[in-house]
Amino acid sequence: MKKLSRAVALVLAGSLLTAVTACTNETQPSTAPTGSASPAPTAEAGIYTPGTYTGSAQGFGGLVTAEITVDANAITAVTLTGADETPDIGGKALETLTASVQEKGAEFDAVSGATYTSDAVRSAVTDALAQAKGESATGGTVADGKYTVEVIGHEGTIVVTTMFVDGKITSVTVPSNNETVGVGTYAVERIPGRIVEAQSVNVDEVSGATVTSTAIKQGVSEAIKLAGGDLDDFSAAPEAPEVVPEEVTEDVDVVIMGAGTAGLLAAARLMEAGVENVILFEKTDIPGGSMAMAFGGFVGTDSQTWANWGLGREATTMCGPWEVAESMLLKIVKPDENGNARTELPWLKQMYQNSGKLYDWMVNIGVGFYTLGVKDAYTSPYFSPGCYEGGAGYAMQFFVDRITHQGARIIYNTPVTDLIQDETGRIVGVKAEGEDGKSWTVTADAVMLASGSFAKNKEMLEQYHTEWADSYFSCPESLTGDGIQLALKYGGVVDYQQAYLPGFLASYDSHFELAFMHYTTPGIIVNINGDQFGNIMKSNHAVMSAAKADPANGDTFYFIFDDDAAASTRNNAAYGFNTYEGIFEKGEAVHYDSVAEASAALNLPNLQSTIDTNNALAIQGPEAADEWGRTNLPYIDTREGVWAIRVDPNVYLTTAGIRVDMQSHVLTADNEIIPGLYAAGDVIGAYEERDGQNYGNGFDAAVSFGAICGDVMASEIQ
Repeated sequence: MKKLSRAVALVLAGSLLTAVTACTNETQPSTAPTGSASPAPTAEAGIYTPGTYTGSAQGFGGLVTAEITVDANAITAVTLTGADETPDIGGKALETLTASVQEKGAEFDAVSGATYTSDAVRSAVTDALAQAKGESATGGTVADGKYTVEVIGHEGTIVVTTMFVDGKITSVTVPSNNETVGVGTYAVERIPGRIVEAQSVNVDEVSGATVTSTAIKQGVSEAIKLAGGDLDDFSAAPEAPEVVPEEVTEDVDVVIMGAGTAGLLAAARLMEAGVENVILFEKTDIPGGSMAMAFGGFVGTDSQTWANWGLGREATTMCGPWEVAESMLLKIVKPDENGNARTELPWLKQMYQNSGKLYDWMVNIGVGFYTLGVKDAYTSPYFSPGCYEGGAGYAMQFFVDRITHQGARIIYNTPVTDLIQDETGRIVGVKAEGEDGKSWTVTADAVMLASGSFAKNKEMLEQYHTEWADSYFSCPESLTGDGIQLALKYGGVVDYQQAYLPGFLASYDSHFELAFMHYTTPGIIVNINGDQFGNIMKSNHAVMSAAKADPANGDTFYFIFDDDAAASTRNNAAYGFNTYEGIFEKGEAVHYDSVAEASAALNLPNLQSTIDTNNALAIQGPEAADEWGRTNLPYIDTREGVWAIRVDPNVYLTTAGIRVDMQSHVLTADNEIIPGLYAAGDVIGAYEERDGQNYGNGFDAAVSFGAICGDVMASEIQ
């Protein structure tokens, strides 16, 4: 993107030379030295006019205010407030930063994991101190004109343009952004209008797209300051709409709890079968659950479309005949409960073969796919425009449009609170409570649970995935296990407790997803000592979660790479995406002039020897393997220094889930069907565990079993 000149007010909101991060991330204090912040300048006599001054800035949840008291030469008292910041994250950061501000003014270190709040404090303190020096250019009426600034969102740079006329915000636009399609893009569409209507930056975020919402509000806040205005004049809380209680009673064919991947695919298949009276309840502002954040690829076993490719490759991959896929899978699945090698894989077979049929169906109804043969790396179907390029988000929006056009309804901001059971024990409906005051009682011939995992429910984590209860899960905040709890209430049971959890890389500061970095960026990952610890190419999911759980790694990880790899990261040729450009825009990837400089700055004592060992093997050729069996080792050219990004192996879902049969019926502990109740998606946990394989295909499973559930419900109620 062409950078804006300073003449048109290029602004990095707060201290956004470092990453702007979601305060939904848990604060995780660094265990590696990050370097001391620059000390506050030595005060000169009379630099301040004694008194108390107040500055404000947009934080994560709302306005953050810094009340600074100074004498002629120093800060004597600090009060930081932010009533709408997340209590456990931003709230604690405000407490931590109070002493730092008194000591260092605006030159403090950000609290890792609470960078939005930290940046807001920095901006507010800078404003207050400028007033104390008599240098403040804000506080009056905003000057007419257009003000364009850059801020950092979830995926990287967002350009926000604000127009002022006669002291009012007349328009807010976002002319450029790279936010996640189907998540951040909803905030881009909605937040500007909310700000103009309310004449305030203190509007509600789009739930499910909080990071992008906050970044846009931050951009408008900076524009207000550039225009000479007082942020307080544009920070009034919008008048809450009147909530009028209303009882809604309906009878439908099928009711679905959750409009994520499985729920949307089930609804689409129901509509395909002629079941028209379908209603989905979604607890957030937007549909899709985790779908838009998926990589966008899945298997297409026994697909006719794939067979038509005709290059021979379709017969040797997981997208070829089931017999080929089965032979590959039988080599990696665990023995059965009696210790015997498995000879049949019924769950895997059902999922793989159904995925192929769905691929053909989706191609037929118009879902966009990356053209076969365009990229050599693509040996399975990917939603267009490709891997991690928003394809899954576009597909999600396609299905939302398709089912609503056909008559299905999605009721947003309305969590399901209970199921309805008749005197025979059959589940015959749901109850739901909307934020708009509507109380729903909906009866139906079939009820589907598609509410996702429980990754954001600590109490359930403590029970079912005890080892990970205190870990940060990289997933939507809405995944609190509501559907699982309802299934348990009416006789269901949770299987695969304490089962394996997968992990993937993310940047440490912003938890920006880097799940494919081991492919796009030839390099090595090291721990707190600068040592490697596993083969990230052979079994990335397993290596990442095991590394996170191993205390020997010090919960501190860096990905090390060279200039060649940096170029590949910015614009990867094999996978055709530039998604990871954001780590450079955010300043999370840092270049060091030498390995010695990186080693000292990051406190990685063994980094040089680790690189030397890796490079010696790389020179021996592609067959040379390190101690973990990794071949095709990347040579890291250190002549111009190295790049390093602090990364965090994040777990991202739960694999324990409610018991179902292969037709998606929810089962009791005695394997009896709970009549009328069905489930699919992450709410049922890792389907692979049923055939002795660790989780690996959650997106495929949600697509495939969501569709299976829709087909089964259609056949059983008609």
